[in-house]
Amino acid sequence: MKRSYLILTHTRYICGELYLFHRHKKYCPSKSSLWGIYDKTKNGIIYLESSTLNHRTFSIWHSLPFTYRYSRRATRAELRDYMYNMGYNDSIHSLIYK
Repeated sequence: MKRSYLILTHTRYICGELYLFHRHKKYCPSKSSLWGIYDKTKNGIIYLESSTLNHRTFSIWHSLPFTYRYSRRATRAELRDYMYNMGYNDSIHSLIYK
């Protein structure tokens, strides 16, 4: 099924870059956006390497849910926060599930 993106289709994404995606707000506020690292677009579907809504729970290797319409590239400070929280989350999980 081909996916129509409205605003998302007009964005040129860079593999490995962090983007914020939002359902309603085109400026993608950091507190209510889905944060995701772009992997590829195939057949009109955007795939993410990893993503989070709350910086505590991360999903990996999945497609962007259909309900997201807007996106923006993350700032360097947002990228730093994302990578720190993803690493911290991974460390905690490895300690708990050893």
